[in-house]
Amino acid sequence: MPLINDIAKVRMGYHFRGRVQEEPGGNALVLQIRDVDEDGRFDTEALTPMEIPNLSNHALSAGDVVFLARGARRYAFLFDAVDHDNIVPAGYFMVLRAKGERVRPGYLAWAINQDRFQALIDSVSSGTAVPQITKGNLTGLSIDVPDVETQDRIAAIDALMNRERTLMEKLRDRRSALLRAAARGADD
Repeated sequence: MPLINDIAKVRMGYHFRGRVQEEPGGNALVLQIRDVDEDGRFDTEALTPMEIPNLSNHALSAGDVVFLARGARRYAFLFDAVDHDNIVPAGYFMVLRAKGERVRPGYLAWAINQDRFQALIDSVSSGTAVPQITKGNLTGLSIDVPDVETQDRIAAIDALMNRERTLMEKLRDRRSALLRAAARGADD
């Protein structure tokens, strides 16, 4: 099994001096933990604008895998917001960019989120209150990499499952709204 370092270039998110503070008119939108769920969904309108020097060195590109390296649940998601070239992840994220064609980004995100790999992450994490994994420890972990066709199938099924989860949440929210509206109507 190859190491993460063999199949992906890994870099840290942008480290801020102090808190992330809104800078209207900034050249970048900062992606923080609070902005994204485990499926990688986030609203670009809710991201904090800031001025980031050397933006091109820090901005996400479509196909990047964003990995939350700190906290009780470290997860990865595929960044596919191709209409945004100015989103910068904060320092508690790592960004993995596939090297060559050996691994598909969608598969890599899926594989990182699997129990087996999560157990490997736990085994090399440090910290008790807020566990975290270092870049060196992450890049030294081995990961299963099947043939490209299998990776494509897995990534496609995972994307469909994420879409289903999103639609089910919307359906649940709409049902709740209908129920609340019906209850208000009964009170009138």
